[in-house]
Amino acid sequence: MDRAPPVIVIRIRGPSGMDSETEYMLRLLNLKRANHAVLLQLNTSVRGVLRKVGSYVTWGEATPEMLVKLFRRADPQPGVKVEEELRKLGVADYEELAEKICKGELDVGVLRRIFKPTFRLHPPRGGFKGSIKRPVGQKGVLGYAGERIGRLIEAMC
Repeated sequence: MDRAPPVIVIRIRGPSGMDSETEYMLRLLNLKRANHAVLLQLNTSVRGVLRKVGSYVTWGEATPEMLVKLFRRADPQPGVKVEEELRKLGVADYEELAEKICKGELDVGVLRRIFKPTFRLHPPRGGFKGSIKRPVGQKGVLGYAGERIGRLIEAMC
């Protein structure tokens, strides 16, 4: 199967000075608070939304190592036994689940049965490595971060 790569989107900034359309789009992405993250399948519509909310979030491609860290921090859905759900998906542990999602064998949507849609993270240890008001290209942290998203997740888990 050829699926678009999964991306991790992290909300960096709070609601101060935000217009209602941007707030609505962040709610559609389930990013209701700063330091919350979601895992999304990157497609045309998600790219458009990320372009609109780019001054409040950062994102980058997910790797299996990042996903395992997020899964370990994730809150399970109420009443769900994680081991049973993983067995239903045909995976043994978080590492295998992360591999299958990154390869495109499993859709990101299957995680909604196991985990709550938002990963709650801490503010990064040591602070952000740049301004939270500027894009990545201008010594900031907002917008497309590429592989730098891994270092940010490491600091926030």
